[in-house]
Amino acid sequence: MNRIQIGGYTRITKKEAARRYSAGEVIRLTACKLSPVSPCGCYSDTQRDSYTQVDGDGFNTTVARNREFETVVNAFMYYNCTNETGRYPAYWKKEA
Repeated sequence: MNRIQIGGYTRITKKEAARRYSAGEVIRLTACKLSPVSPCGCYSDTQRDSYTQVDGDGFNTTVARNREFETVVNAFMYYNCTNETGRYPAYWKKEA
C-alpha cells in the first residue's frame, strides 16, 4: 500500500487500524474515495473507549452500539460506503 498523507493524516492498513483501535487510539474512517479532512465531514473518528457516531445528518444520529472494531467498521460501511463515495472504508491515523 502506498503511503498517503493528507492534512496531517496518514493512511494505514485495516490490520494496523484494528491493532491501534484495540490499543485505545483514535482511528478516522472515510469512504475510500473521500479525503480525511473533507469540509463536508464525511468521516468518523472511532475509539474503543467511547461509542462511535457512524452517520448523522444533524437530526438523526446512528451510533454503533458495540465497541468491537469489526462492528464499527461494518456499521460505517452500511451507512457511508456507496458507488459514489467508495465501496470500502479507508483507515487513517493522525500524525503527532
